[in-house]
Amino acid sequence: SEMCIRDSNNPVSGVTVSVGGTFTTTDSNGIFSILDASVFEKFAYIKASKEGFIDGSRALVPSEGINQVTIMLLDLDTTATINSGESSTVNLSNGTQVVFDGNFENGQGVSYSGVVNVTLKHLNPDSNTMELQMPGMLFAENAEGSPRVLETYGMIAVELRSASGDELNLAEGSTAQISIPVPQNVTSTPATIPLWYFDEEGGYWKEEGQATLQGTMYVGDVSHFSFWNWDFDYPSVTLCITLTDTNGNPLPYAALDLYSPALASTGSYGYTNINGVECGLVPADD
Repeated sequence: SEMCIRDSNNPVSGVTVSVGGTFTTTDSNGIFSILDASVFEKFAYIKASKEGFIDGSRALVPSEGINQVTIMLLDLDTTATINSGESSTVNLSNGTQVVFDGNFENGQGVSYSGVVNVTLKHLNPDSNTMELQMPGMLFAENAEGSPRVLETYGMIAVELRSASGDELNLAEGSTAQISIPVPQNVTSTPATIPLWYFDEEGGYWKEEGQATLQGTMYVGDVSHFSFWNWDFDYPSVTLCITLTDTNGNPLPYAALDLYSPALASTGSYGYTNINGVECGLVPADD
């Protein structure tokens, strides 16, 4: 596997990258290379982390030869500083917001008192950078345990830190209310939409709860952070495409976009390998 890691448009060096138990770091150009990593036949999970950034990742269906991916890391800049013991609202200019009840705990599950530095990011499906910034891929396990492919209406990342930089989370039994604006490029706005959180151990999304349409916002309650995703889901199949020119010669390392009628959108599918092959998940019967 090869990868370029950047924030906005700048390469990020010194990023720790792991694939299938193998570790390396990015060079001054934000590039890394790992050879012969051991991954599942149809699921490779690549994790990237560096101080000052939210952990990034990418999941893909591996193919023979070199697989190329790009991850855009989100910085950990503080959006707002709030206090424990009181309810507070943190929002972005586009209306994205989180309402906290004031109850937090540290990584050991011990109740935390003091200031909380909140980082809030909105990943908008109207933006072409979303696919580079989001964790994993749009693959999920629904509440019944079935594999699904997702149509996203948007995501948020929320990171909570103490004054000394320790990771915090919502206290046991507490919830936060999360709201995102309805994206512009959607075909329908139903009254409810399922919520999904990113499982950082497994590398895929899991269904948990739902959000309700309130005006131009989808609003829901969650009991933990970091990434949440508003999506509709479809049965999925694995699809492999061989991309060639008109003479039948494979096109290696070419960006591949697919249009999906079910998702009513065009999405980046990744890059072909040296043999012009790229594999991924698509809605069944699409």
